Amino acid sequence: MNALAIFDLDDTLIDTQGVLLLPALRRVAAIVGVDVDRLNHRGKAIDEVLEPLAALPADLRERAAEAWYDPTVPALDPLPGAREMLDMLRGRIHLALLTRGNPARQQAKIDSCGLRDAFAAIRIRVIEEAGTKRDDILALAREFDVSLARTVVIGDDPHDEIRHARALGCPVLPVPENALSDIPSRLADLGLVVPH
Repeated sequence: MNALAIFDLDDTLIDTQGVLLLPALRRVAAIVGVDVDRLNHRGKAIDEVLEPLAALPADLRERAAEAWYDPTVPALDPLPGAREMLDMLRGRIHLALLTRGNPARQQAKIDSCGLRDAFAAIRIRVIEEAGTKRDDILALAREFDVSLARTVVIGDDPHDEIRHARALGCPVLPVPENALSDIPSRLADLGLVVPH
C-alpha cells in the first residue's frame, strides 16, 4: 500500500447535523436561557455557537461549553454505505480518521458508530489548540511514508480539511458531492487503489 485516505468524521461518516446538533444546541440554550434560534447553528466550537451572545457572563459560557462538549452521545449509525466502503478499502489503502473537536466527545462518537477498527490511525485536532488539520494531514502522510500527491482527503468542510488538503496539493473527494459508495471507484480512477 503506497497511498493514504484520510477521512473526516462529522457529516462525512456520521450524521452530526441531523442527529447530534439540535440536542446540543437545546442543551446550551437551556443553560444560557435563550431560545435555540438565537444561537449560531453553524458553529462548531462553543465560542462560535455563542457568538450572537457577546455579553454572556463567563460562568454561563463555561457551563454552556460543558453542555456543548458533553461526551455522552446516543447510539450512532454510520451514514449509509460508510461501513461497506471502509470494508472494501481495508487492505488496499492506508485508512486514517482525522476529526476536530473535544477529544472525549469525538472519541465517544467514534466508539458509538463502531468504525474505530477500520482505521490504522485516528487523530483528533483539539478545537481550542493552536494548529490546523493541515498539520495533521502532513503528520499522517509522514507517519505512513506516503507523498501528499498520494494522500487523499475525504470530508465535507470546505473551510477546514478540504481547504487544507487542496493547499497541500492532496487529491480531495468532497462529500456529499461524492457518494460514500463511489469512493472506492473514485480512488481507483485516481490510481490510488487497484480496481476490484
